[in-house]
Amino acid sequence: MYSYFSMTIEVSLRKPFPFPRMLWARNNESRQDYHWIGHTHDEEQKPDTPGERNQKPQNGKNKQRNRRLTDITLGDVEDAIELFKHQLLPTQENWIRKNSFCQIPLKRKRGQPPTIFGRVKTCYPSDGVLDNIEEMELYFPNRDGKPDTVHIDKDEISRGSQRSLQSYFVRVRALVSAEEKAELAESVSSLSMDGFYPEFEGGFFDVLEMNDANRPLYPWMYVVGSRWFASIPESIHMEVRDSLKSMTQNGQHIFNYHPNWLPKEIYPLNDELGFQFGFTSQLLVEPRNVEQVSDIVSRTFNSLFLKN
Repeated sequence: MYSYFSMTIEVSLRKPFPFPRMLWARNNESRQDYHWIGHTHDEEQKPDTPGERNQKPQNGKNKQRNRRLTDITLGDVEDAIELFKHQLLPTQENWIRKNSFCQIPLKRKRGQPPTIFGRVKTCYPSDGVLDNIEEMELYFPNRDGKPDTVHIDKDEISRGSQRSLQSYFVRVRALVSAEEKAELAESVSSLSMDGFYPEFEGGFFDVLEMNDANRPLYPWMYVVGSRWFASIPESIHMEVRDSLKSMTQNGQHIFNYHPNWLPKEIYPLNDELGFQFGFTSQLLVEPRNVEQVSDIVSRTFNSLFLKN
């Protein structure tokens, strides 16, 4: 039986970090001016001029930096945990894996916290049990900007502590039919390698019960199958449709799993929700196969986490 975070923290209804804003596109604007729900794209990088290279970024929140353990307080660690505590599921104890989140007990040294939390950036010599790790780097989350990088040496980790290292996966809810679940089961391995855990759900009431008060308890990312949506009973069809549209308007990312070979009678979710390129400001990304599902989940979360 998995155990969740041992510390109790007040639930915050604030968004964990800024999601891309909904963008209104005019008739003369390009494809990039639309908000593709479930997708982010990098801004075009312009070459620096000699003068710009020596200028410091004016917005310090967007600057990624290295932080020492002695610069981090226990309060900072608790704040970082609060950002993600409803999005994570415990996985193996004492196991380090790139892209997974983890909470690591530290030796009691003056000026540093007793524990550290973050997403594994890299570990040496490789993924594995804690005792085999010589050094590692974590992305330490910040509410208002990019995560900082924290270097941790093996001598700073407490291996004799009663508190063991705990790793976590990021939750991804998959609303799918039985057939879609069987197809997407092939994505579990690749998603887990990138630090994600798909929660397969075939019912409808989970979406219907979501509201502004309990929304922070739900995953940030959803994979919704077109066949699942087509199976919704007529009596609750409009309610589920409105709930999905509300999710897109409140920062949750929806990816519509819609293979090319589906019959014409099963419509993409963009059609069902009334999203249309050139006429609405919102569009859903439509992965067509298992590989694309894994890819878009990983790229979207990485972009949000590292570049918000």
